[in-house]
Amino acid sequence: MGVHGALRLPLLAGLVHDPDLVRRTADRIVGGPPYRDTDAGLVRRTLQQIIDTIGAALADALGAIGGTPALAWAIAAVGLVLLGLVVWRATRGASIGGRGDRVVPLPGRDRSAASWQAEAEAHLAAGHLEAALRARYAAAVVTLLERGLIDHVPGRTIRELDRELERAAADLAPVFATAGARVERVVFGDEPATSDDLEVAAAALVAAARTSAGTEVGAGA
Repeated sequence: MGVHGALRLPLLAGLVHDPDLVRRTADRIVGGPPYRDTDAGLVRRTLQQIIDTIGAALADALGAIGGTPALAWAIAAVGLVLLGLVVWRATRGASIGGRGDRVVPLPGRDRSAASWQAEAEAHLAAGHLEAALRARYAAAVVTLLERGLIDHVPGRTIRELDRELERAAADLAPVFATAGARVERVVFGDEPATSDDLEVAAAALVAAARTSAGTEVGAGA
């Protein structure tokens, strides 16, 4: 069998007889920097749920093919790559515009800015500050769409929007970056929204509304 074969057997046996290896490895990855030094928030809880799901799926797959070590290694590698892609995407930047999802679509052309603003005011009157913050920021973003300053890009994140504004509307970039950071802090940091956060989002909305007039989108929404 040779030295190399002798060295490989313990490794393969360890994988076959320990189907939770990938899950434990993923736990160590997410448990270290840059995630370890942050407060436990919505992102970490969601990532943990993803890890649990991937770990369970891999455990079932590895248990089913325990007699085929090469295939087991291939599935383990694919699982780790998939986990890495999920973590990378989840930490690129928050999206905004939905009602409670962790990552929600950026407001597009299906609703008007006025509709989002009305929703924000309704949430504010009911004392739902986080929902009001989301809707008010959404109103500001849709105002940019209505003014023709940005294009509708499905799946665009807050940080991607910030970078686009730095190129397309540099005068609006700072106020939107500040508002977006407040939204990310609330949505991803799992911190409560404050009246100051709402004022910052309102400033972004006012700044966007002062630009040249465009066409109202989703007027019937």
